[in-house]
Amino acid sequence: MPKVEADRSIRYVEGAVLSMLRLRRYLLSRGVDPDEVEERIRKQAIGMLEASGLSKEKIVEVLTELRLVVDTLLDLVNKTEFPDQEVEAK
Repeated sequence: MPKVEADRSIRYVEGAVLSMLRLRRYLLSRGVDPDEVEERIRKQAIGMLEASGLSKEKIVEVLTELRLVVDTLLDLVNKTEFPDQEVEAK
C-alpha cells in the first residue's frame, strides 16, 4: 500500500474515534435511549474501521497509540492550572 494511501487509512481509523464521540453526543442530546446510542455508535465505528482497509492488528496499533496520546493529554491537563471558565458547547 503506498504511503499516502496508508496515511489516509490511518486517518480514517483516527476519525472513527471522533465520529463515534460526536454521534454519541448528538444522539444523547436528542433524547435517544442510551442503550440504543451505544449500539448505533458501535455499529458506525465498526463500519468505519472495516472501511479503512487496515488489518485488525494495524487498527489495534493505531487505537492503542491514540489511547496513549489521550492518557498523556489527560495527565498534562490534570497537572495544569486553567482559569475557571466554562464555554457552552453549541
